[in-house]
Amino acid sequence: MKRIVLSGYYGFDNAGDEAVLAGLIKALGMQSSGREIAIEALSSNPPATRRDHRIDASHRMRLGAVMRSLSRADLLASGGGSLLQDTTSRHGIFYYLAIVRLAQILGKRTMFIAQGIGPLTQPRSRKLTASVANRLDAITVRDTASADLLREIGVNIPRIEIAADPALLLDVSDDPSRGDEPSLPRSGVAVALRPWQNATGALVSDLCTAWQTALAGQQPCFMSMQPAVDFPVNHQVAACLGASISEPEGDLWTQVRTIRTVDMVVGMRLHALILAAAAGAPIVAISYDPKVSAFLSEIGQEDAIYDIANPDPIRLAALLEAVWNQRAARATSILKHLPELRRRALLSAEIAIKLMG
Repeated sequence: MKRIVLSGYYGFDNAGDEAVLAGLIKALGMQSSGREIAIEALSSNPPATRRDHRIDASHRMRLGAVMRSLSRADLLASGGGSLLQDTTSRHGIFYYLAIVRLAQILGKRTMFIAQGIGPLTQPRSRKLTASVANRLDAITVRDTASADLLREIGVNIPRIEIAADPALLLDVSDDPSRGDEPSLPRSGVAVALRPWQNATGALVSDLCTAWQTALAGQQPCFMSMQPAVDFPVNHQVAACLGASISEPEGDLWTQVRTIRTVDMVVGMRLHALILAAAAGAPIVAISYDPKVSAFLSEIGQEDAIYDIANPDPIRLAALLEAVWNQRAARATSILKHLPELRRRALLSAEIAIKLMG
C-alpha cells in the first residue's frame, strides 16, 4: 500500500483548512483507480483529525512523530492552502519549508500540492521557498498568481501546474458522519468575516451602513470559519444590525450546510467563498489579500470584490445591491465555471498518485 503524508494547517479548528484536507482526501480517492492508498496528515490535534477525516494523523510539532511519519511515506505533499506566505505569520513559512526539506533529506518524494503562494515580502522567505521548491518532484498551485510568483523568485524545476483548490470538490454528502440531506429553500445572506489588522472597526461600520441601505429586511446568518478569531467581529456586525447570532460552530460541515440554505454570501474568508462557489451561491467578496481577488477572477466574478484597503460604504452598498439583484444570473455564471475548476482540483491528486508509483 502506498502512503502519502499531507503537511498543512490541520487540526487548528479552522474550517477552511479542514475543507482543503477533506477535498484532498476526496480527490485522492477519486483518482486512485481502485488502489488502496494510506493517507496521513500532520496535525495540531491528531485525535480530532482521525475522527473528523477518518485518516491517520501524527502530531506536527513532535519531531519523533514527524520523523516516523516521513520514514514510512512514499510522498510528502505540502498543502494545500496559504502555507507559504509571510503576511499573517512571519514564522509559519519556515516550519512548512522545513518539513519538506526534511522529507527531501530522507530521500522521499515531495511536492507542493494545491498551494496558494504569497505574499512573500521578505528576501529570506523568497530565497528559502525557491531553494526548497527547486528540489521538489512536482508543484501544483491553486491559481495563476501563485505560479507567477514562484517563477518570479526563481523556481524553474519542476514544471508548475495550475490546479485549483480541492475544497471545490466538496458537497454536504461528503460529510462522513451525516451523509446527504434534502435540499432546503434558500433564504437570507451568510456573512463570513475575519479581523484584519487595523481595518476591522471601519469594516464593521461600513458593512452595517451598507447593509441597511442595500439589504434592509434580509436576515443575516454568521459563519465563523475559525471561531476563536472570527466570532468577535461577526458578533459586532450582528449587534449593529440587531440580528441574532449563536455561539459559533466552526466545524466544516456546519459551514457547508449553512451555505446551502442562503441566497448570497458576503465573505472575507477565502474558503467561505470557495464553499459558496461550490454550492452555486452568489458572492460579494471582501478582499484583504490577493488570494481573495485571485479566486473571484477564477469564477468570473471580478466585479463582485470590495477592497478593504479602499473603504467606501456607498460603494459597498451599491455592490451588495447589485449582486443581490443579479443573484440568479450570478449563480448560473458561477456554476458554469465549476466543471473546469473541479477538473483542475483533481489534477493535484492525479500527479500525487503518479509520484507514489
